[in-house]
Amino acid sequence: MTEHGSRHTTPEPSKLPSFPIAAGAKGAPAERRGARGPYKRSAVTRAAILDAAMAVIIEQGSRSASMREIARRAGVDQSTVLHHFPQKATLLIALMRERDARSDEIFAAARPATIADVPEALLALARSNAGQADIIALYTLLAAESVTADHALEEFFHERLARVRAGFLEGLTALSDAGMLRDGVTPEFASSALLALWEGAQLHWLIDRDGVDVVALLEDFLHLILRSPQT
Repeated sequence: MTEHGSRHTTPEPSKLPSFPIAAGAKGAPAERRGARGPYKRSAVTRAAILDAAMAVIIEQGSRSASMREIARRAGVDQSTVLHHFPQKATLLIALMRERDARSDEIFAAARPATIADVPEALLALARSNAGQADIIALYTLLAAESVTADHALEEFFHERLARVRAGFLEGLTALSDAGMLRDGVTPEFASSALLALWEGAQLHWLIDRDGVDVVALLEDFLHLILRSPQT
């Protein structure tokens, strides 16, 4: 029952919102699974390059990071790096798609059985992020750099934001249709505010790990916009 006494139907599990981190993005962890022989070695090399690139870019920024230094950290020749990633832009996009695919997998692993379980699945992703400071730092750095002139990821982040916002709006609309949003809270406000809070809180957490609890902030926000189970 809602506060107005009307009943709302609960969507079937197959129709529950997915809150895609980057719906439509390609790439990533799936490429590492099931490979054999030369393909497996290639996947391992690719993964080592991505890990090295993440470390170098976090230290130096994407503009200063060189393919030569990434190759050195990965323990391969620069030609090997260029074989997998012909341009730095290709490498940067691969890093972001890898990150997004991992996030999508985490949410999928916590797949909610009912609409009421969706908030907890989102918090599961936030808890996972709290254990991946380097990945969150890389994402935050590249997202900020992408607003500078002629950055390789300008278009990528512009399109990504549109996809993620659409995914959050779809998810909050489903919660609204199930009668879970409080009176006066629209799916448009809830989705935009949730995404902005999440990304802003992660930035503050990177600056002050002991003073900011991203999961607690998100949990409190969800309590503000969602009806309690008994209402």
